[in-house]
Amino acid sequence: MTPLALAALVGCAAPGLSSGPANLAPEKFAQLPPANPGAATMTQAFVDSAQLQRVVDEVLANNRDLRASAARLKQAEALATAAGAQRLPTVGLGASASRQRAPNDQGVFRNFTSYGVNATAGWEVDLWGRAAANAQAASRDAEGAALDRDAAQLSLAGTALNLQTQLIGLGHRLKLAKETLVVQNQLLDLVKARVGAGRGTALDQARAEALVAQTSASVPALRNAACLTRLQLDVLRGQAPADCDKADSDPLPAMPEPRLVSLGTLPDPAGLLAQRPDVKAAAARAQAAASRAHVAWAARWPSIGLTGQIGWSAGSAGDLFKSGTQIHSIAAALNWNFLDFGARKAEESAARAGYEAAVANAEQAQLTALQDAQGSLSTLRETELQATAQATAAEATVRARELALKRFDAGVTDFYALLTAEQDRLAAADALIQVQTQRAAALLGVHKAFAARLTAAQ
Repeated sequence: MTPLALAALVGCAAPGLSSGPANLAPEKFAQLPPANPGAATMTQAFVDSAQLQRVVDEVLANNRDLRASAARLKQAEALATAAGAQRLPTVGLGASASRQRAPNDQGVFRNFTSYGVNATAGWEVDLWGRAAANAQAASRDAEGAALDRDAAQLSLAGTALNLQTQLIGLGHRLKLAKETLVVQNQLLDLVKARVGAGRGTALDQARAEALVAQTSASVPALRNAACLTRLQLDVLRGQAPADCDKADSDPLPAMPEPRLVSLGTLPDPAGLLAQRPDVKAAAARAQAAASRAHVAWAARWPSIGLTGQIGWSAGSAGDLFKSGTQIHSIAAALNWNFLDFGARKAEESAARAGYEAAVANAEQAQLTALQDAQGSLSTLRETELQATAQATAAEATVRARELALKRFDAGVTDFYALLTAEQDRLAAADALIQVQTQRAAALLGVHKAFAARLTAAQ
């Protein structure tokens, strides 16, 4: 087969794969949180506290899933190096010594000794780009493994921050319940005293006792929720689950103020996809699948191998390397399994299908990233508005409770109105903590979705 014929065959038979994943990014995001350039993102103690940073550092240093990702990256890099080396000639050295008994030309049996030293080299001519495509596929696998590790780091850090945020919120809810119990027990003592003085009723005392019992019942539930959250954090940090009764040594960070945030300059959807490691990893796997499809195609065509050898062979070790003992050879071989009953064609079809699946997965990764970003922005936008409204409601219930207490002391209203106001105050304060926690988690969700720390106006 002449070089011209080979070139014509390559041009005609090269695999015609699709162009790859389509760019699905819209021009802009549909919803953005309301901008308020004068507002702080969150209180400094809550977002940038050493406590949160320490949690992230511990997760990134000790998480077992990250260790597995790092090991897979090393494995992929080693395989990429091996695949790249297959494109180069192989060289080997050998030495031999033998002793045998055999007949000579006259039929007389004699003992023969021989010694040999040789060097061999071999190289497969990469006619169809099979070796190059195989090396490229392995290189893309290594690139994908590195991006998978980056995506795992981002995901685990975001999960750890979210769990720590939930833990802080639960701590504030537990603190509120305990402080409220003190106030409600004082009200109960007040009612008991009034009943003893004949100024109160048994119904008032029963209602006060019920309120104390209800608040007391919330404490174990909050403690258990904090315990379960702490256990999840321990596992993320690569630690055995700790004793939930152990009190945290760090002071409880302040809750974020219910003010609108400014996210600064957000990347557009195309910029988001360009910086998300999971999207880039899916694209790298699609490229690797394209290279493997080329490898499968190239396996259907002839291969040419070149081999060479030089050595020395003599009956005694002292005669080695003399001019009369040198042997050498060079050869070329053409191999083509042209009749395989469709096996290699089926392998090529399977590789092409694998590429199409990888392309679909890469496009799905784009859609998932866009959904994540748009959803996080929408969540932050709504929790911003919810936090502001809930803060107003909490302030109003505090005023209502104070007025109810004054009216009760003045004898203008009954104890039931005071208890109702106290219940409303507790419920509103607890709801405010929860929405502030959701607000903090939503902001962290935006950071995670955009795979970067966003610059906020201070």
